[in-house]
Amino acid sequence: MASTPQLSTSTIITWLLYFVPVYIFVLDPLIRPFFPDSSSSPAWQDADAFAEWDHAPAMLHLTDDSFISPDDGVPANCPGEAAGYRVHMLSRAPLILYIENFLSADEADHLVDIRPRGGEIASYEPPLTYPPVFGSVNKYTPSIVYDGVSERIDPTKRLSDRALLDRDDTVRCLEDRARAFQGWRPHLYIERMWAQRYNSSGHYRHHYDWTGSLARGGDRLSTFMVYLGAECEGGGTNFPRLRMPPGKAWCRFLECQDGEGEREGDGEREGEREGEREGGREGGREGEGGTAKAKQGITFKPIKGNAIFWENLRPDGTGYPETWHAAYPVTSGTKIGLNIWSWYQPPRRKPGR
Repeated sequence: MASTPQLSTSTIITWLLYFVPVYIFVLDPLIRPFFPDSSSSPAWQDADAFAEWDHAPAMLHLTDDSFISPDDGVPANCPGEAAGYRVHMLSRAPLILYIENFLSADEADHLVDIRPRGGEIASYEPPLTYPPVFGSVNKYTPSIVYDGVSERIDPTKRLSDRALLDRDDTVRCLEDRARAFQGWRPHLYIERMWAQRYNSSGHYRHHYDWTGSLARGGDRLSTFMVYLGAECEGGGTNFPRLRMPPGKAWCRFLECQDGEGEREGDGEREGEREGEREGGREGGREGEGGTAKAKQGITFKPIKGNAIFWENLRPDGTGYPETWHAAYPVTSGTKIGLNIWSWYQPPRRKPGR
Protein backbone atom coordinates (compact mmCIF):
# COMPACT_ATOMS: atom_id res chain seq x y z
CA MET A 1 0.00 0.00 0.00
CA ALA A 2 1.49 3.32 -1.14
CA SER A 3 2.06 5.88 1.55
CA THR A 4 0.65 9.42 1.28
CA PRO A 5 3.42 11.92 0.61
CA GLN A 6 4.00 14.33 3.47
CA LEU A 7 4.39 18.05 2.85
CA SER A 8 7.28 19.58 4.64
CA THR A 9 7.13 22.98 6.25
CA SER A 10 9.69 24.34 3.81
CA THR A 11 7.55 23.22 0.86
CA ILE A 12 4.47 25.01 2.23
CA ILE A 13 6.44 28.20 2.79
CA THR A 14 7.82 28.00 -0.76
CA TRP A 15 4.29 27.66 -2.17
CA LEU A 16 3.10 30.64 -0.14
CA LEU A 17 5.98 32.75 -1.39
CA TYR A 18 4.96 31.94 -4.96
CA PHE A 19 1.22 32.39 -4.31
CA VAL A 20 1.35 35.86 -2.69
CA PRO A 21 2.76 37.72 -5.73
CA VAL A 22 0.51 35.73 -8.06
CA TYR A 23 -2.52 36.85 -6.02
CA ILE A 24 -1.41 40.49 -5.77
CA PHE A 25 -0.44 40.97 -9.42
CA VAL A 26 -2.74 38.51 -11.24
CA LEU A 27 -5.76 37.30 -9.29
CA ASP A 28 -6.61 40.46 -7.35
CA PRO A 29 -6.81 42.72 -10.46
CA LEU A 30 -9.03 40.13 -12.16
CA ILE A 31 -11.58 39.81 -9.34
CA ARG A 32 -11.58 43.43 -8.13
CA PRO A 33 -14.12 44.65 -10.76
CA PHE A 34 -16.61 42.08 -9.47
CA PHE A 35 -16.13 43.04 -5.80
CA PRO A 36 -15.57 46.84 -5.69
CA ASP A 37 -14.22 48.40 -2.52
CA SER A 38 -17.00 50.60 -1.15
CA SER A 39 -14.56 52.32 1.21
CA SER A 40 -13.01 54.17 -1.71
CA SER A 41 -15.96 56.53 -2.09
CA PRO A 42 -15.67 59.89 -0.34
CA ALA A 43 -17.29 59.83 3.07
CA TRP A 44 -19.27 63.01 2.39
CA GLN A 45 -20.85 61.42 -0.72
CA ASP A 46 -22.02 58.23 0.99
CA ALA A 47 -24.94 58.84 3.33
CA ASP A 48 -25.27 55.12 4.13
CA ALA A 49 -21.79 55.18 5.63
CA PHE A 50 -23.24 57.07 8.60
CA ALA A 51 -25.85 54.52 9.65
CA GLU A 52 -23.95 53.92 12.91
CA TRP A 53 -23.23 57.59 13.62
CA ASP A 54 -25.56 59.79 15.56
CA HIS A 55 -23.93 62.95 16.86
CA ALA A 56 -21.20 65.41 16.02
CA PRO A 57 -18.25 66.49 18.12
CA ALA A 58 -19.04 69.48 20.27
CA MET A 59 -15.93 71.24 18.99
CA LEU A 60 -17.66 71.87 15.65
CA HIS A 61 -19.97 74.50 17.11
CA LEU A 62 -23.10 73.40 15.26
CA THR A 63 -25.22 75.59 17.50
CA ASP A 64 -22.83 78.53 17.34
CA ASP A 65 -24.55 80.78 14.83
CA SER A 66 -21.55 83.10 14.82
CA PHE A 67 -19.71 80.32 12.96
CA ILE A 68 -22.30 78.12 11.22
CA SER A 69 -25.43 79.24 9.40
CA PRO A 70 -27.89 76.63 10.69
CA ASP A 71 -30.52 75.36 8.28
CA ASP A 72 -33.38 76.57 10.47
CA GLY A 73 -36.12 76.12 7.90
CA VAL A 74 -36.84 79.83 7.61
CA PRO A 75 -38.11 80.40 4.05
CA ALA A 76 -36.14 82.98 2.10
CA ASN A 77 -37.51 85.43 -0.40
CA CYS A 78 -34.85 85.97 -3.07
CA PRO A 79 -35.06 89.55 -4.35
CA GLY A 80 -33.02 90.30 -7.45
CA GLU A 81 -31.84 86.69 -7.76
CA ALA A 82 -29.52 85.83 -10.64
CA ALA A 83 -31.50 84.43 -13.57
CA GLY A 84 -28.94 81.67 -14.12
CA TYR A 85 -25.25 81.04 -14.07
CA ARG A 86 -22.75 79.34 -16.36
CA VAL A 87 -20.16 76.92 -15.02
CA HIS A 88 -16.74 76.24 -16.57
CA MET A 89 -14.52 73.39 -15.34
CA LEU A 90 -10.88 74.30 -14.85
CA SER A 91 -9.74 71.19 -12.99
CA ARG A 92 -11.16 67.80 -12.00
CA ALA A 93 -8.77 66.96 -9.17
CA PRO A 94 -8.99 69.13 -7.26
CA LEU A 95 -12.40 70.13 -8.53
CA ILE A 96 -12.15 73.81 -9.52
CA LEU A 97 -15.03 75.54 -11.29
CA TYR A 98 -15.46 79.06 -12.56
CA ILE A 99 -19.01 80.39 -12.26
CA GLU A 100 -20.28 83.30 -14.35
CA ASN A 101 -23.14 85.35 -12.89
CA PHE A 102 -23.24 83.44 -9.61
CA LEU A 103 -24.67 86.63 -8.12
CA SER A 104 -26.81 89.16 -9.91
CA ALA A 105 -25.78 92.81 -9.95
CA ASP A 106 -28.62 93.59 -7.54
CA GLU A 107 -27.47 90.91 -5.09
CA ALA A 108 -23.87 92.08 -5.24
CA ASP A 109 -24.88 95.72 -4.74
CA HIS A 110 -27.09 94.76 -1.80
CA LEU A 111 -24.22 92.98 -0.06
CA VAL A 112 -21.78 95.80 -0.75
CA ASP A 113 -24.23 98.33 0.74
CA ILE A 114 -23.65 96.78 4.16
CA ARG A 115 -25.68 98.53 6.80
CA PRO A 116 -25.38 97.98 10.53
CA ARG A 117 -28.50 97.10 12.46
CA GLY A 118 -29.11 100.76 13.24
CA GLY A 119 -29.59 101.46 9.52
CA GLU A 120 -26.69 103.82 8.86
CA ILE A 121 -24.78 103.37 5.62
CA ALA A 122 -21.25 102.06 6.07
CA SER A 123 -18.36 104.25 4.97
CA TYR A 124 -16.04 102.90 2.27
CA GLU A 125 -13.27 105.46 2.51
CA PRO A 126 -9.86 103.81 3.00
CA PRO A 127 -8.65 104.14 6.61
CA LEU A 128 -5.87 106.62 7.21
CA THR A 129 -4.15 104.36 9.71
CA TYR A 130 -3.90 100.62 10.26
CA PRO A 131 -5.53 99.23 12.24
CA PRO A 132 -8.29 101.77 11.61
CA VAL A 133 -10.59 103.19 14.23
CA PHE A 134 -14.21 102.67 13.23
CA GLY A 135 -17.28 104.45 14.47
CA SER A 136 -20.47 102.65 15.36
CA VAL A 137 -21.84 103.22 11.85
CA ASN A 138 -19.32 100.93 10.16
CA LYS A 139 -19.47 97.13 10.24
CA TYR A 140 -15.98 96.61 8.85
CA THR A 141 -13.14 95.63 11.15
CA PRO A 142 -9.57 94.57 10.32
CA SER A 143 -9.25 91.03 8.98
CA ILE A 144 -7.47 88.62 11.27
CA VAL A 145 -4.98 85.79 10.91
CA TYR A 146 -5.53 82.69 13.02
CA ASP A 147 -2.63 80.38 13.91
CA GLY A 148 -4.67 77.59 15.51
CA VAL A 149 -4.24 79.10 18.96
CA SER A 150 -4.89 82.82 18.82
CA GLU A 151 -6.20 85.51 16.50
CA ARG A 152 -4.13 88.52 15.55
CA ILE A 153 -3.99 91.39 13.09
CA ASP A 154 -0.95 91.15 10.84
CA PRO A 155 -1.09 93.53 7.85
CA THR A 156 2.18 92.11 6.49
CA LYS A 157 0.32 88.89 5.80
CA ARG A 158 -3.27 90.06 5.42
CA LEU A 159 -4.28 93.65 4.80
CA SER A 160 -8.03 93.93 4.39
CA ASP A 161 -11.22 94.64 6.33
CA ARG A 162 -14.09 92.24 6.91
CA ALA A 163 -17.77 92.54 7.77
CA LEU A 164 -20.02 89.77 9.07
CA LEU A 165 -23.21 89.68 7.00
CA ASP A 166 -26.59 89.55 8.69
CA ARG A 167 -28.69 86.60 7.55
CA ASP A 168 -31.24 88.58 5.58
CA ASP A 169 -33.15 87.20 2.59
CA THR A 170 -30.28 87.74 0.15
CA VAL A 171 -27.75 85.98 2.38
CA ARG A 172 -30.12 83.09 3.08
CA CYS A 173 -30.68 82.70 -0.66
CA LEU A 174 -26.92 82.47 -1.18
CA GLU A 175 -26.67 79.84 1.56
CA ASP A 176 -29.34 77.79 -0.22
CA ARG A 177 -27.61 78.31 -3.57
CA ALA A 178 -24.28 77.10 -2.15
CA ARG A 179 -25.92 73.99 -0.67
CA ALA A 180 -27.73 73.19 -3.91
CA PHE A 181 -24.59 73.74 -6.00
CA GLN A 182 -22.88 71.00 -3.97
CA GLY A 183 -25.82 68.59 -4.19
CA TRP A 184 -27.12 69.04 -0.64
CA ARG A 185 -24.35 66.83 0.75
CA PRO A 186 -25.00 65.37 4.19
CA HIS A 187 -23.13 66.80 7.18
CA LEU A 188 -22.09 69.89 5.22
CA TYR A 189 -22.73 73.29 6.79
CA ILE A 190 -22.42 76.77 5.32
CA GLU A 191 -20.33 79.02 7.54
CA ARG A 192 -21.40 82.56 8.33
CA MET A 193 -20.52 84.81 5.43
CA TRP A 194 -17.95 87.60 5.58
CA ALA A 195 -17.48 90.38 3.08
CA GLN A 196 -13.80 91.18 2.56
CA ARG A 197 -12.74 94.67 1.48
CA TYR A 198 -9.34 95.30 -0.10
CA ASN A 199 -8.38 98.95 -0.53
CA SER A 200 -5.20 100.09 -2.27
CA SER A 201 -2.30 97.79 -1.21
CA GLY A 202 -4.77 95.33 0.32
CA HIS A 203 -3.66 91.71 -0.04
CA TYR A 204 -3.61 88.27 1.55
CA ARG A 205 -0.47 86.17 1.22
CA HIS A 206 -0.55 82.56 0.02
CA HIS A 207 -2.45 80.23 2.30
CA TYR A 208 -4.83 77.27 2.45
CA ASP A 209 -8.47 77.40 3.51
CA TRP A 210 -8.22 73.86 4.91
CA THR A 211 -6.34 73.13 8.13
CA GLY A 212 -5.86 69.34 8.10
CA SER A 213 -8.21 69.00 11.06
CA LEU A 214 -10.78 66.57 9.63
CA ALA A 215 -9.53 63.66 11.75
CA ARG A 216 -9.86 65.87 14.84
CA GLY A 217 -13.45 66.87 14.16
CA GLY A 218 -14.00 68.79 10.93
CA ASP A 219 -12.56 70.95 8.18
CA ARG A 220 -13.49 73.20 5.28
CA LEU A 221 -14.55 70.98 2.42
CA SER A 222 -15.01 73.71 -0.15
CA THR A 223 -14.70 77.42 -0.91
CA PHE A 224 -16.62 79.90 -3.03
CA MET A 225 -14.65 83.08 -3.73
CA VAL A 226 -17.27 85.56 -4.98
CA TYR A 227 -16.50 89.02 -6.33
CA LEU A 228 -18.99 91.64 -5.09
CA GLY A 229 -17.13 94.72 -6.29
CA ALA A 230 -14.23 95.00 -8.71
CA GLU A 231 -13.63 98.72 -9.21
CA CYS A 232 -9.91 98.20 -8.97
CA GLU A 233 -6.60 97.49 -10.64
CA GLY A 234 -4.73 94.39 -9.51
CA GLY A 235 -6.28 92.26 -6.78
CA GLY A 236 -6.31 88.98 -8.71
CA THR A 237 -6.72 85.61 -6.99
CA ASN A 238 -3.56 83.60 -7.63
CA PHE A 239 -3.12 79.81 -7.57
CA PRO A 240 0.62 79.25 -8.18
CA ARG A 241 0.34 75.46 -8.32
CA LEU A 242 -2.26 75.27 -11.07
CA ARG A 243 -1.54 75.08 -14.78
CA MET A 244 -2.74 77.58 -17.32
CA PRO A 245 -5.53 75.82 -19.23
CA PRO A 246 -5.37 75.67 -23.02
CA GLY A 247 -7.69 77.86 -25.04
CA LYS A 248 -7.94 81.62 -25.43
CA ALA A 249 -11.46 81.60 -23.97
CA TRP A 250 -9.99 81.37 -20.45
CA CYS A 251 -8.34 84.75 -20.93
CA ARG A 252 -11.77 86.28 -20.26
CA PHE A 253 -11.35 85.22 -16.65
CA LEU A 254 -7.61 84.68 -16.20
CA GLU A 255 -4.69 87.05 -16.57
CA CYS A 256 -2.91 85.95 -19.74
CA GLN A 257 0.56 86.86 -20.95
CA ASP A 258 1.49 86.97 -24.63
CA GLY A 259 1.12 83.48 -26.07
CA GLU A 260 -0.75 82.11 -23.10
CA GLY A 261 -4.15 80.60 -23.65
CA GLU A 262 -2.89 78.93 -26.83
CA ARG A 263 -0.96 76.27 -25.00
CA GLU A 264 -0.89 74.60 -21.65
CA GLY A 265 1.37 76.54 -19.30
CA ASP A 266 4.10 75.03 -17.27
CA GLY A 267 2.33 75.87 -14.00
CA GLU A 268 5.47 76.49 -12.04
CA ARG A 269 5.10 75.58 -8.43
CA GLU A 270 5.58 78.42 -6.01
CA GLY A 271 5.84 78.52 -2.29
CA GLU A 272 7.05 74.98 -1.72
CA ARG A 273 8.03 76.15 1.71
CA GLU A 274 4.59 76.28 3.34
CA GLY A 275 5.80 78.43 6.20
CA GLU A 276 4.04 78.66 9.47
CA ARG A 277 0.72 77.00 10.05
CA GLU A 278 -2.24 79.38 9.94
CA GLY A 279 -5.42 77.44 10.58
CA GLY A 280 -8.96 77.83 11.82
CA ARG A 281 -11.96 79.86 10.93
CA GLU A 282 -10.42 82.69 8.97
CA GLY A 283 -7.03 81.88 7.66
CA GLY A 284 -6.61 78.21 6.87
CA ARG A 285 -2.90 77.45 6.62
CA GLU A 286 -0.77 80.40 5.61
CA GLY A 287 2.86 80.73 4.72
CA GLU A 288 5.55 82.84 3.13
CA GLY A 289 4.61 82.63 -0.55
CA GLY A 290 4.78 86.43 -0.60
CA THR A 291 2.90 88.80 -2.83
CA ALA A 292 5.98 90.51 -4.24
CA LYS A 293 7.21 87.50 -6.21
CA ALA A 294 6.66 87.12 -9.94
CA LYS A 295 3.22 85.75 -10.73
CA GLN A 296 3.19 82.01 -11.31
CA GLY A 297 0.48 79.48 -12.02
CA ILE A 298 -2.84 81.17 -12.81
CA THR A 299 -4.46 84.38 -11.59
CA PHE A 300 -8.21 85.03 -11.75
CA LYS A 301 -9.36 88.54 -12.57
CA PRO A 302 -11.84 90.15 -10.15
CA ILE A 303 -15.15 90.31 -12.10
CA LYS A 304 -18.27 91.48 -10.30
CA GLY A 305 -20.88 88.74 -9.79
CA ASN A 306 -18.58 85.89 -10.80
CA ALA A 307 -17.14 83.24 -8.48
CA ILE A 308 -14.48 80.58 -8.18
CA PHE A 309 -15.46 77.31 -6.51
CA TRP A 310 -12.97 74.69 -5.38
CA GLU A 311 -12.87 71.62 -3.17
CA ASN A 312 -10.22 71.77 -0.48
CA LEU A 313 -10.19 68.12 0.62
CA ARG A 314 -9.39 64.85 -1.09
CA PRO A 315 -11.77 61.88 -0.62
CA ASP A 316 -9.52 60.63 2.22
CA GLY A 317 -9.88 63.94 4.06
CA THR A 318 -6.41 65.31 3.39
CA GLY A 319 -6.02 68.70 1.76
CA TYR A 320 -5.16 69.43 -1.84
CA PRO A 321 -1.81 71.28 -2.05
CA GLU A 322 -2.97 72.75 -5.37
CA THR A 323 -5.43 74.99 -3.49
CA TRP A 324 -2.57 77.16 -2.17
CA HIS A 325 -3.78 80.64 -3.13
CA ALA A 326 -3.42 84.36 -2.47
CA ALA A 327 -5.15 87.68 -3.02
CA TYR A 328 -2.66 89.80 -4.94
CA PRO A 329 -2.32 93.46 -3.93
CA VAL A 330 -4.86 95.98 -5.18
CA THR A 331 -2.85 98.69 -6.90
CA SER A 332 -5.70 101.20 -7.09
CA GLY A 333 -9.39 101.34 -6.25
CA THR A 334 -11.28 98.85 -4.07
CA LYS A 335 -12.06 95.15 -4.39
CA ILE A 336 -14.81 93.55 -2.30
CA GLY A 337 -15.06 89.80 -2.09
CA LEU A 338 -17.33 87.31 -0.35
CA ASN A 339 -16.14 84.07 1.22
CA ILE A 340 -18.63 81.19 1.28
CA TRP A 341 -17.01 78.32 3.14
CA SER A 342 -18.58 74.88 3.59
CA TRP A 343 -17.68 73.11 6.81
CA TYR A 344 -17.79 69.30 6.71
CA GLN A 345 -18.30 67.68 10.10
CA PRO A 346 -18.12 63.90 10.28
CA PRO A 347 -20.37 62.54 13.03
CA ARG A 348 -18.91 60.42 15.79
CA ARG A 349 -19.68 56.76 16.22
CA LYS A 350 -22.13 55.69 18.83
CA PRO A 351 -20.43 54.47 22.01
CA GLY A 352 -19.50 50.79 21.86
CA ARG A 353 -19.38 50.56 18.07
